Amino acid sequence: MKPVIGYIGAPDGDRLVGALTSLVIRFSGGKPVRLRKPPGTRERHIDGLILLGGLDIHPSRYNAEIEVESQFDLQRDELELAWLDVAFERSIPVMGICRGLQMLNVKAGGDLHQRLDPEVTKNWPSGPVGYALFRKPVEVLPETFLARVFGPGSLRVNSLHRRAVRNVAPGFRAAACGEGGGVQAIEAHGDVLRFGVQFHPELLPHRKDMRRLFRRFVDACRPSNQTDN
Repeated sequence: MKPVIGYIGAPDGDRLVGALTSLVIRFSGGKPVRLRKPPGTRERHIDGLILLGGLDIHPSRYNAEIEVESQFDLQRDELELAWLDVAFERSIPVMGICRGLQMLNVKAGGDLHQRLDPEVTKNWPSGPVGYALFRKPVEVLPETFLARVFGPGSLRVNSLHRRAVRNVAPGFRAAACGEGGGVQAIEAHGDVLRFGVQFHPELLPHRKDMRRLFRRFVDACRPSNQTDN
């Protein structure tokens, strides 16, 4: 049986991202299911959970005041937190992408920077072409899950974000760092695979290393492999 991988994305728009995520899950040996409603009495069965990118997480989720005006999606915050409750309670693997990394960190007790250093972001592109072509180096830290997927050292990724992990949640550690030491990936200690990346591997399906990342995640979602990541 293929593991069922539930994923949550932006409710409107970003259809291409959802379609690419669904395809890469299928090609990685999983059965994709988009989660649009919170778990309830007729809850969907999932073996893995992926949280995709989107609007910013409301600062109240990590006990902070709004420092920077932004667009928030309170319903999506609630939806993701509810499914993370299920994943944590049932030891289901979790993969967070961009906003998804941030929500995983917040759920586990960490917090976020609401604004990055303007010197870091001043030359980042803002248009769709720039977003598609932009790459920057991050450093994958040794002895991590990501190091087993990509190898330790420099990795060029499509990471464009205005918020970032500030304090890594208890029970997690940084798995990759960027310019100035900023956190670009996190992963949980323990046997259950829970990790997040600030870049977008679902938008790089042409790269073998990004396809390998999804395969390793889907494999970890198979019940027989959930303690062998």
